[in-house]
Amino acid sequence: MRYPLRSLVAMVAHLPVTPAVVARPATAAAVVPAAAVAGQAVALIAGARRTVGLEVYELGNPAVVAALVAAHRRGVAVQVVVDPTEGQSAAAATTLARAGVAVRRLAVAGGIDHVKLLVVDGTTVLTGGVNLGAASSYTSDLDVELHGAAAGQAASAVIATDWAAAGGAGRPSSGSAGPFVSGPAIEGAMLAVLAGTPARGSCTVLANYLTDWTIRDGLVAAARRGVRVTVDLNGSAYGAAVAMQRLRAGGVRVVTAPSEPYLHAKVLACGTAAVVGSANFSYDGLTVNHEVDVRLAGPAAAAVTAAAARIAATGRSAAAGRSAAAW
Repeated sequence: MRYPLRSLVAMVAHLPVTPAVVARPATAAAVVPAAAVAGQAVALIAGARRTVGLEVYELGNPAVVAALVAAHRRGVAVQVVVDPTEGQSAAAATTLARAGVAVRRLAVAGGIDHVKLLVVDGTTVLTGGVNLGAASSYTSDLDVELHGAAAGQAASAVIATDWAAAGGAGRPSSGSAGPFVSGPAIEGAMLAVLAGTPARGSCTVLANYLTDWTIRDGLVAAARRGVRVTVDLNGSAYGAAVAMQRLRAGGVRVVTAPSEPYLHAKVLACGTAAVVGSANFSYDGLTVNHEVDVRLAGPAAAAVTAAAARIAATGRSAAAGRSAAAW
């Protein structure tokens, strides 16, 4: 699906908002690298006193599954939503259900439930691009940890909507809830960040896939008005060669990620604004699958921008879109 840039930016301003969950970016967040995400998830679940809500595409880390069971056994209300097509998640769901944990499988027509979202006691949220599979810690990726009632309420609303949808009541979350965006709102949020980045500003993109034409056009438009845009891309991913050619022609600096650790991230970070989450920069990620991203501003966006720049610095230059003097 492809829309004019101006139309999509306008779309974001008119997305429906749940009255109780004001739509605004998060301004405070800690960056959690992929290697630490499972451990942090276990620690948060172990510290839960009242509630744990988890929605994740790939759930196969034994320590995370054990932490969920332990939380349930000590009286915490645990709800888990997984994708029914993912093998590790199917096995984990069976283990959890046998232990009495409330589990539902969210089927997505033509796609997958690709979300990665953990909320504990309605006040602490862990979200981003990192799965909780057996090998997810070995990817190049990151999550963010958010604190406070506003973020917790918004994340809880997303999981509650998806829990109901998994039970046959309604559809998965879509639109904006606090700092979170899902459905078509994700692409609009990304384009709004690019459009709002001033000339001489900078943006770093970490992309597992970059096949969405509208996002590519937005990156080129930003570069052409003077934004320093760097894209770190999996060179072997589907569509990577075409993406590199078009981005380079438009003045975007492109680097290719090392083969190990595998670049799994989906990050758009522009200093004072960023979008991080589960959605790949692809047709499926932005149109077909069920995804959730988080919008960040201020210090939270700056922290993600710095982390993204460090990851991109490990890439190999595919070609500079501008001369070295321009950087």
